[in-house]
Amino acid sequence: MKKSKAVVLLLRLPFLVVTLGSVFVGTAFAWWYASQFDLGLFLLTMIGACFLHLACNVANDYFDYKSGTDAANVYAVAPFSGGSRMVLDGFVKPGEALAISIVLAVLGSAIGLYLNAVSAGNVILLIGIAALLLVFGYNGPPLKLVNLGIGEIGIFLAWGPLMVLGAYYVQAQSLSSFWPFMAAIPPGILTTLVLVINEFADAEADRSASRKTWVILFGFKKTMYVYLALALGCYVVILAGVLFGGWPLWSLLVMITLPLPFMAFRIAVKNIENWTSFLPAVKTTILINFVFSVILSISFVL
Repeated sequence: MKKSKAVVLLLRLPFLVVTLGSVFVGTAFAWWYASQFDLGLFLLTMIGACFLHLACNVANDYFDYKSGTDAANVYAVAPFSGGSRMVLDGFVKPGEALAISIVLAVLGSAIGLYLNAVSAGNVILLIGIAALLLVFGYNGPPLKLVNLGIGEIGIFLAWGPLMVLGAYYVQAQSLSSFWPFMAAIPPGILTTLVLVINEFADAEADRSASRKTWVILFGFKKTMYVYLALALGCYVVILAGVLFGGWPLWSLLVMITLPLPFMAFRIAVKNIENWTSFLPAVKTTILINFVFSVILSISFVL
């Protein structure tokens, strides 16, 4: 395989849809709530967030290789579980992967520093520092959040409060209301569910590396009930926003996606340990994340 192709596969670009969704929601909410939108700042925010996301993807492959997690994962279905396998299969050297991750993080940080410079205070700087800690601390030293049983919380914070509120603040220049925080909850939860549904096939490999994912801590079926409860919580947030926050009635259009969490739940419970048949639950979860976020974003723009 050509090195260029291996690097592209290493990045796992399709997963950027979750980052696009979070940035869209934060920016659209600023348009609706604060009547603020700057196209240039939006594009920079999106590009910077994508750089950090890709840095996280590559860092995860590097640390998974170093810990032996990917090598122990016999059920891997790239790119959904077990990483990209590019480092493990020798197409990208470990040192090269680490260097790529650092370069991507530097590029994302440079954009973040510019956005902080043109924004009031140092809110974007603080968000950026926290984001970097999560990029390399999810499964890398010294934090290794996934080994502490709080990796999922880290993902929620990164793609919810940090990314959504960061996109919102770049436009609105203020976090004086409770409602932007509420708008950040669904993208954070839905991205966490993408992680969780991918943890099932990784369970044995993760256990061998002393990780404490929710699948390991709660077991397969209990984790799926947690999955369903969290997914339904996203719709409750939208209802609360419309009823108490004055969110546009158009926001209720996200309800057309309500059957999808139940579909993913049924597929997953029926096919636990049959990973080929389980895979549609993973794809459905990614679809929920993107469609929900796009519809919610559009509702704030209309």
